[in-house]
Amino acid sequence: MSTVEHMLHVLSGDLQGQSFDVGRELVVGRSTACDIFVPDRRMSRRHARFYVEGRTLFVEDLQSHNGTFVNGKRVARMQLFGSDVVRIGTSQFEIAVREGDGFSGNTSQPTAHLVKPVTDVTSPDLGTMLAEEYFAALGLADSPSGQPRSEAEIEFLVRQTRNFAVLHEISKALQAGHDRDTMLDRVLGLVRKVLSADRGYVVRLDEAGRFVPLAAQTRAGTVRPDSGAVRMSETVAEQVVHDRCGIITSDAVTDERFSAAESVVLNDIRSLLAVPMLVGERVIGVIEVETTATINGFTENDLDLMTVVAGMVGAALENLDLAEQRERTIKELEQAQQKLLEAQDRLVRSEQMAAVGRVASGIAHEVKNHLAPLMLADMLRRDYPDDQDIQESAELMLEAQRRILGLVDEIRRFASGNKAEIEMGLDDLAQVAGNVIRFVRCDARVRAVELVADAPVVAEFDANRLRQVLINLIRNAVDAADPVAGVVTVRVLRDGESAVVEVQDNGRGIPAEVAARIYEPFFTTKGEHGLGLGLDISRSIVQAHGGTLEHEPAPGGGTIFRVTLPVEQPIALG
Repeated sequence: MSTVEHMLHVLSGDLQGQSFDVGRELVVGRSTACDIFVPDRRMSRRHARFYVEGRTLFVEDLQSHNGTFVNGKRVARMQLFGSDVVRIGTSQFEIAVREGDGFSGNTSQPTAHLVKPVTDVTSPDLGTMLAEEYFAALGLADSPSGQPRSEAEIEFLVRQTRNFAVLHEISKALQAGHDRDTMLDRVLGLVRKVLSADRGYVVRLDEAGRFVPLAAQTRAGTVRPDSGAVRMSETVAEQVVHDRCGIITSDAVTDERFSAAESVVLNDIRSLLAVPMLVGERVIGVIEVETTATINGFTENDLDLMTVVAGMVGAALENLDLAEQRERTIKELEQAQQKLLEAQDRLVRSEQMAAVGRVASGIAHEVKNHLAPLMLADMLRRDYPDDQDIQESAELMLEAQRRILGLVDEIRRFASGNKAEIEMGLDDLAQVAGNVIRFVRCDARVRAVELVADAPVVAEFDANRLRQVLINLIRNAVDAADPVAGVVTVRVLRDGESAVVEVQDNGRGIPAEVAARIYEPFFTTKGEHGLGLGLDISRSIVQAHGGTLEHEPAPGGGTIFRVTLPVEQPIALG
């Protein structure tokens, strides 16, 4: 059975360049009694231990102040694999595992071209951190009382303070509720400022794995990401996504990995820093910043900061996507519900129409039989040709018979969906309105109806159909008029190329919620005294003439219904 050896290669810190064989256990800390002694004020006296169980290497944090991190994630205890990077204080230990003849993991010395594993990192919650946790994160914990700090410690403290301030500002920008473009523009501006970068980019991976530019900035200001004016290095972005690593190159022009990339040459890129946006286990995009005149423009500390920023931005973008998807889903559900309600409404109306049609057809024969005695009026008119009262009464009786039969036929046609034949002819609209008023005055409730007609208004229309419309409008106006001193006014006039009839009442007017529905079939405010078909039938008749039926509030109260008919080139429909 082959043996397994575990090595720790120190990548940074006081012991940089040294290597340690783990054996069974190694304790790391600031105490000289530790197996690996590191004079680092950020370390606790006994900070962490590496130990082997069976053939597996583990790291365990020994309740330190500043924590133990594996690939950027703080851990209490974790299994380690080759190439994992453990950070304790300012020191980084890379894990190398040898099984048989060779080691796994990178055993070479660090170079100016840093590639660092990145895990799903979230921002520190400054609002919920305890005071000691905040001080520990800044590097202020576990310091001897009254002992002055070294320049390196002060420099580290300044960097950490800067990083926390930047993360705080970015957190506010992400939570401000702005749109996506404003949010990313604000974040890029903060990142470029703190890192002294000349350019910055945010790109997103689409479902096909292609890079979709979301935001771009230069020192001159915001640039449309799809304008082509500047372009992020896709060569770098592809490696970041493929390796799930953050990348720093001190001089991209001389870096053999990227020097041949077209964007590096065209954009004159020198220093470059790129990190993946991780959400859980998924890489959803890349953030990249560049300098054009400075080499060694970015540090590993900058990479750590950008790793946290990328995690925050990735989470914010995912939340925006979820919110937009939720809004789309709600809108689609509302539309589907509206269509369903409309379909149900059409079905109900169709059933109502069918029922009305069946009833109208069933009673048509009986109505005709019961109206037969009214035909005696024609005989009386012939027998007493010189008696004016008998002539007028007989004409009203015959007109009532025609109106009743016509109404039954109209309801039957309306319910079946068939259009009535329009028999057009020249007639005086004022005279037709006057005849209708005389007819409806037979009802004791319809007394205070005034006709205003300055002159004859001749137009082409179906007189019988229009009488039906005017009877319905006048009776509705009478029902709506003031119950004590009700007045209904009918005006006939010529308006340009149109003939107009207005029916006005002096009632309270139509409430807004009712006005929106008055033309709906079966909608009525009269309870059991109305079917809710009169206005819909009337509008259909007027439209068949090529005209319009509208209403509006009357000055001083009440409502005006207006019938407008074309005078020139009338429309005759079958």
